[in-house]
Amino acid sequence: MRKNAYILLAALGLASCNYLEIEPVGKVIPHKTSEYRALLTEGYSRFPYTSSKAYTGLLSDEVGMFHEGNFFDSSDAIALSYNYTWQYETQMWEYPYQYYYRAAFQANAVIDGVADADDDSSEDKRQILGEAYAMRAYAHFDLVNLYGKPYDPQTASTDRGVPLSTYIDIEQKYRPTNVAAVYRQIVEDIEAAERTMTLEKQESPTLNYRFSLDALAAFKARVMLYMRNWQAAYDAATGLLPKYELVDFNASPESGDLPWKATSPEAILAWERPFGGGNGDLRGASILSDKILGLLDEATDNRRNYLNPVNAYDENWTPTLLGYCVNRSSSDRVSIRIAEMYLIAAEAGSYLPAELEKAKGYLLDLKAKRLKPEAMETQRTKVGAMDAEQLRTEIADERARELIGEGHRWMDLRRTTRPAIVKTYKDRTYTLNANDARYTLPFPQSAIDSNPELND
Repeated sequence: MRKNAYILLAALGLASCNYLEIEPVGKVIPHKTSEYRALLTEGYSRFPYTSSKAYTGLLSDEVGMFHEGNFFDSSDAIALSYNYTWQYETQMWEYPYQYYYRAAFQANAVIDGVADADDDSSEDKRQILGEAYAMRAYAHFDLVNLYGKPYDPQTASTDRGVPLSTYIDIEQKYRPTNVAAVYRQIVEDIEAAERTMTLEKQESPTLNYRFSLDALAAFKARVMLYMRNWQAAYDAATGLLPKYELVDFNASPESGDLPWKATSPEAILAWERPFGGGNGDLRGASILSDKILGLLDEATDNRRNYLNPVNAYDENWTPTLLGYCVNRSSSDRVSIRIAEMYLIAAEAGSYLPAELEKAKGYLLDLKAKRLKPEAMETQRTKVGAMDAEQLRTEIADERARELIGEGHRWMDLRRTTRPAIVKTYKDRTYTLNANDARYTLPFPQSAIDSNPELND
C-alpha cells in the first residue's frame, strides 16, 4: 500500500501533495541509491527554504515598520500587511504549511526504501537515511513552532500540536496530536539519524544544505533548548564550539566569510534562505524597530555596518529616511551557524549552576568577535557581575542582535516571555497582548478546507 503511494515522479517535480491528502499520480519506485539521493534532494528543495523563516520577523517586535512601497507586486504587500498586524482571519499571506509536509513526504519515502536500494554509487545509504530522518524532524519542528502551542513540559501532553507525517498511506487520517508527541517524534528521528548518519561535516559549500552529524548536533542543541533540557542543549552546543570559527568583525571579513553566507567558516547547515521572502522584497520592507535598532550600539557594535538605510521618495525623488533593514541578499543561505551554538551554550549554561561562569565566557567570546575592542572591558565587567537571571536577559538581547532577520526572534518570544507588542500601520494601532493566543498561528484555511481533520 505504502509503496504504491510513493510518487517518485516527485524527483522530477511532478508530485501531488494536498495538505497531507497524498494522491498518487504514478507508481515509479526508485531502486538505486542514486535515485533515493535524487528523491531526498527533491525533499530539500520542497522544504520552504525561502519563506520558512522570512515571514516570522513581521510577527515579532523585530520589525517596527512595514514599508509596502518596497514591493514590486502590491498584492504581496497587501497580504503581508495582515501578517504584520496579526490579522490571521483575513487575507494574510499563508505560511508555507503544505511545503513542510511535502518535504516530510519525500523523507518518508527515503526512510521506507533506501536500505534495500541497489548500490550504484559510492555514497553510503546510511548517510542518505540519516539525512531523511533529520529532514523529517526539522520539518516537524518548524511546524509545531508555528502552529502548535509553545513547548511547556507541564502542559505539552495536552497542548494542541500538529499532525505527524511518519509514513505514507493515502487512507491515513491526519489529525493534530499533542505538542509532547510531536517533540517525542522529533527526538526519536534525531536519535535515528545519529545512529545512521556517517558524514561528520559537509565540506563543500555547495553541499552544506545537506545534514551532517555536526548539523544534526546543532539542530539537537536547538531542540533541547526549546524543550528546556538544559544539560542536553549545553552538551550538544559546547561539543561543536572547538570545530567552527567565529568570524571577527573587527578584521573586515570578506563578503563570502560573513556568518549568513554558505561559504562562511561559521556555517554548520546552510539550507534556508531567510532573506528571500516576498520574492526578495520583504527584506527591504521590514524596517527594524527602535527596540532592536537600539540594541545595536552605533559606536561600538560592528553589526551596525551590516544594516541598510531605507528611504521613501517624493515626486521629486527627494529621499526621506524611514529606518534601517538588514543588508543581506535573497540568495544568502543560513539555517544553523556556530554563533547560535555559543548563544545556546550560554543560555543553557545559565540554568546549570556549575556552568554559570562558563556560560558568561561563551557570551563574551561571541561579543569579542562582534564589538570593537574598546567596548570589551566594559562588557566583561558588566557580564561578570550578572546573576543567572540577568545573564539570561542579556543573552536574549544578544540573540536579537546576532540572529537578526534569520527567523529566530518570533520563536524566541514564543518560547520565553510572550510579551505584548504594539505596532502602527497606516495610522492605526494594533496590539498583540502578553501571552496572546495569536502567538500560535491557526492552521491555514486552505489546509482546513482540504483536510477537515485538522479541526479535530
